[in-house]
Amino acid sequence: MSANKLLLRSPHSQIMAPEPSTRRKYPRIRVPKGMRVGWKSVSQTGTSRAENMGLGGVYLISNNPPSKGSSIELILDLSTGQVRARAIVRTVNSGKGMGVQFVQMKPEDRAKLNQFLSQQLASQEAVAAGAGTNSLPVSWKLVVSSRREEAAQIRFEQELKQLIELTGKSTYYQLLGVTSESPAFEVKKSYRALARKFHPDGHMGNRELNASLKNLMALITEAYKTLVDEKKRAAYDKRLAASGAFTMRREKARAEDSLEEWFKRANECLRAKNFVGSIVWLRKCAEAAPDRAPYHAMLARSLATVPQYANEAIEHFQKAIELDPWQELVYVQFAELLSAMALPARACAIYSKLLKINPAHAIARERLAALESAQKATTLRH
Repeated sequence: MSANKLLLRSPHSQIMAPEPSTRRKYPRIRVPKGMRVGWKSVSQTGTSRAENMGLGGVYLISNNPPSKGSSIELILDLSTGQVRARAIVRTVNSGKGMGVQFVQMKPEDRAKLNQFLSQQLASQEAVAAGAGTNSLPVSWKLVVSSRREEAAQIRFEQELKQLIELTGKSTYYQLLGVTSESPAFEVKKSYRALARKFHPDGHMGNRELNASLKNLMALITEAYKTLVDEKKRAAYDKRLAASGAFTMRREKARAEDSLEEWFKRANECLRAKNFVGSIVWLRKCAEAAPDRAPYHAMLARSLATVPQYANEAIEHFQKAIELDPWQELVYVQFAELLSAMALPARACAIYSKLLKINPAHAIARERLAALESAQKATTLRH
C-alpha cells in the first residue's frame, strides 16, 4: 500500500481497508522497535512492547495478558503526541501476547494516530524500496522528509504553547523548569536549552511564530538574569513570599499529605470490611478533592453497603461518572445498587450507558437483558 492511501482529510480519516473481506478492516503496520504501550484492565496494570499497530488496534507482547473480552485503557506515546484509547482484548496468545481492538478514541487522538501511522508507512515503504532513503527516487525522499518535518513542527508548537501559557501564571522557577533549591549552574543550563530551542533566530522561516518567540525569549531571559544573580534572586524570593506563592505551595503540599493519610486509613478500614469507618475518611477525601473521581467512586461503594446512605451513594456514583466516564466497574456497581433499591428502569439506563462505551461488556449485556425481560414479564402479568 502506498503512502497516498492514508487519508488525512479530517480527525476521523482512516487507512483505506484492503478489498479482500478476509483481511482486517484497518491493516496494521510494524512499529519502531522497542515501542511500549501502557495499559490497565480492571484487575491488571502493565506496560507491553507493541509489535504492530493500525487504526483498528494494536498487538502487544505480554507474558500475562488479560483474558479475552477484557476491557482495557491504553496510553500510547507516539512521535505525534500521547494518545489515549478504550479497547477490548480480542485475541490472546497465552504467554506471548494479545490482539487489542480500539473501541473509543477522541477525534484529536485519532488524528495523532493517523498521522503517526502515515509517517511509519512512508518510512517503511521507503526503506523497502531500497537500502535507506539515499537510494530512493526524489519523490519518496520528499514524502519521508515532509512527514518527519511535520511531526517535529507539531511537537515544537505544542511545547511553545505550553510555555506561553506558563508565562501568565507561573513563577520564574516554573518557567525555566527548575526549583527554588536549584543552584545557578542548573538555572544556566536550563536557560541555554530553552534558548537553543525557542530563540527567534532559529525559526526565521516561520513568521507566524516570530512575535510569540520574541516575547517568550524576553521573559525567559528576564527569569534567567533574575535567578542566576544571588541578590536579584533573594529579592525575587521575598516578593514571592509576600505574594503568598510559597505559602500556597506549602499549603497545597500539606493538603496532599492529609489526603494520602485519609486515603490510607480508608483503605485500612476497607481491608477490615469496616465500611462505616471507611465512609468517614472517604468523605474527607471527597470534600478536600471534589474533582477526583476515585474518591467519589470509593465513597459511593462504601455508602451503598449501608441502606440509610443509599441516596447519598447515588449522588457520589453520579459524580464519579461525571468526572471520569470511562470507569466501567463504577457503572456496574451503580446499577447493582439501583437494582437492590428496586429501581430497575434506572439500572437499565446505567447498563445502557456502559454498553455505549463498551458494546462488548458481557456483564452489562447479560444484566440489561435480564432486567428488561423481568420488566416485560411484570407488564404482561398486569
